[in-house]
Amino acid sequence: MMQITQRELDVLNFYRASELHGGLCLGQVAQRARGSELLLELTRHSAEEVMHAQLWTETILAVGGDVRPVRDTYQARYAAVLGPPATLLQVLALTQVFERRVYRHFTEHLRRPGTHPVVCATLRRMLDEEKGHLAWVRRWLDRQKSVRGAGEVEATMRHYAAVDA
Repeated sequence: MMQITQRELDVLNFYRASELHGGLCLGQVAQRARGSELLLELTRHSAEEVMHAQLWTETILAVGGDVRPVRDTYQARYAAVLGPPATLLQVLALTQVFERRVYRHFTEHLRRPGTHPVVCATLRRMLDEEKGHLAWVRRWLDRQKSVRGAGEVEATMRHYAAVDA
């Protein structure tokens, strides 16, 4: 049986905590949002993020690790630099930037030699589902260009991308 390092278990717990945090945050946004299509997408996205936290929990247990609380999440790192996003545009622009980072990071993790096969299977599933998150948020942001103006949307995206970099 392939062993997993404590360092990788720490990473998996970070993923788990970040997915849960993201799902709960998007759920709060969905409680205040208006518009049936937006509510559907936010609710679906929120539910999938919470499900991802469950999948990481199951993965950690399957490789013989312990699930532990983690306060340091992707979202906490962004908030420490930016403060919390104040508008729906800011939330979804930051979500798009963040989801792109997650996609790149999960892809790199999947390609790492020696990654446990159970972890690889979870990463593959996550990558497939992250594509859907990126697509719906991109569509929403593109529609906002005609509502708010391309300049505002693009400036918001550039701001969050710069902070992310």
